[in-house]
Amino acid sequence: MVYSIEPRKREENMKICKVIGKASASLKHPSLEGIKMVIVQELTTEGHFSGKVHLSADPMGAGDGEIVAVTTGGGAGAEICGTRGVCDAAVVAILDSVSLSGREIHSSKPL
Repeated sequence: MVYSIEPRKREENMKICKVIGKASASLKHPSLEGIKMVIVQELTTEGHFSGKVHLSADPMGAGDGEIVAVTTGGGAGAEICGTRGVCDAAVVAILDSVSLSGREIHSSKPL
């Protein structure tokens, strides 16, 4: 029997996520040395959790509960972990506010 395996198409884009935890590893690929890792969950356009959770490199130093921009795909790894890096998700910004169609779904500023 012959199986044909086609490479999975990688999606590269930015996602709005909330930091929901952190991760650590004593053994890891050399390209991850010194890079903090966080667990993020995607947010919908209404500001609710989507259910999709990612492990992400975090060179920005985001904390629990912060809303962040996460880029995914090969570009994330190349920029954060170097061209031979293994990461495919990275926090690239800590967002102060997010609004869609004039409706604010997130603001870190006090009311």
